[in-house]
Amino acid sequence: MQRALRAVAELRPRFEKAPAPTEDRAQALTWRGRPALEIEGRAAGPGGAGTLRDSAIFDLGSGRIASFTWFPHASARRAGEAIISLSEVSSRAEAHARSLFPGSDLHLEGIERQRESGGEGVYYEASFAFPSGEFPFLQPPVRLLLDASTGNLFRFDAEPAWLAPLRLPAAHLSRRAAERVAAATLRSRDLAPVFGAGAALGKVAAAELFVVQPNGWLAAPGAAAEPDARVAWVVPFSLAGGGAPHRLFVDAATGRLLGGLPGAPPGAR
Repeated sequence: MQRALRAVAELRPRFEKAPAPTEDRAQALTWRGRPALEIEGRAAGPGGAGTLRDSAIFDLGSGRIASFTWFPHASARRAGEAIISLSEVSSRAEAHARSLFPGSDLHLEGIERQRESGGEGVYYEASFAFPSGEFPFLQPPVRLLLDASTGNLFRFDAEPAWLAPLRLPAAHLSRRAAERVAAATLRSRDLAPVFGAGAALGKVAAAELFVVQPNGWLAAPGAAAEPDARVAWVVPFSLAGGGAPHRLFVDAATGRLLGGLPGAPPGAR
């Protein structure tokens, strides 16, 4: 507990120079399938009750903060208010990443603009990756959410597998073997509940090695998803009749199905 509280106290000034909260509340929870602590910083409000100011997720496995939200930086944009340019938010996002993760070799992968559901708030989500050597992450492991009106950092999320060294498989399943596993799995599954009546495998394409987060997609009924990130062969496949390619995750050490990602539906952008 004390280690988590110290980590949060060290992180807060990187969001904003502000007095320490009047109270920290901690509770155990499961976050992305892993044991974690949620720590809420509360400041005294007008009536004396603690107002939620920030929230941190401390991943117990890596001993690092995997997510942090600074609520005073939530978008308060009014209708018609201008937002900052893409070039400016890129510079701000890179500066925030250097401050949050000093010494890491993070590279900005992309930026997307998001509108707050049911409101006028607008955010930029900046995703970061790094030269990971043998096994890159399939999806960027670090994401920052910035207020599009001010460039202030509202939240960051980091994959626990990036925060702590990943245990690499002692032996790799070959690419061809992974493709055969994927093809055999897809032929044996009833694909209709996911893809519609009559869905059948068309073909699989060349697999590539990535670090992935298992999600259980297309897994056998009752199979539990692995909680930790794994090195996997990512096998693209298409259905008979064409359409957007999908991806299946095959564990590089065991050949087990770990999940996958569906392709974009028709008309998606």
